Amino acid sequence: MANNAALKTAVNILKDGGIIAFPTETVYGLGALLNKPAAIKRIYQIKKRPKKKPLQVLVANLSQAKKLGVFNRQALALAKAGWPGPLTLVVHKTDLIPKLITGGTSKVGLRIPAHKTTLALLKLAGPIVATSANEAGEKPALTAKAVEKYLPEIDYILAGKVKTGQASKVIDATSKLKVLRT
Repeated sequence: MANNAALKTAVNILKDGGIIAFPTETVYGLGALLNKPAAIKRIYQIKKRPKKKPLQVLVANLSQAKKLGVFNRQALALAKAGWPGPLTLVVHKTDLIPKLITGGTSKVGLRIPAHKTTLALLKLAGPIVATSANEAGEKPALTAKAVEKYLPEIDYILAGKVKTGQASKVIDATSKLKVLRT
């Protein structure tokens, strides 16, 4: 796990409107705070990501998730069974989610990662708008060195190890369950 000084630096950069990279159990993530629209726009620019493609939000716990998304019975059951872990649940968004990250939809992807460093970061900073650390269409970064090489314009890299190297499973749980990514 990252040391306290590194976590504090990452949180300060996020609060100042910066973009950081951080390890998760799946791949390295790229993120900004939910209340920093300029930083979120930078994520789209850095990744060369189409604005119609939504970003997900990482949260520290189910309580945070429920403030950002509307959980029906099946979404709640999936969350309790699959979190923390490599599962992104797509639910209807609340008004706390900016349209900027939803790709023009009324939905949001939420996830609680199973990575000590990232969970510590989320507990200190709050929800983070996130995506994989790579340019759109390229393979996600699995190391801090890869992030530094592929995305030199970000503000900080929180060091740590990725566990699986595979992106999270994504399930739309807004009505009938639909697997969007395995």
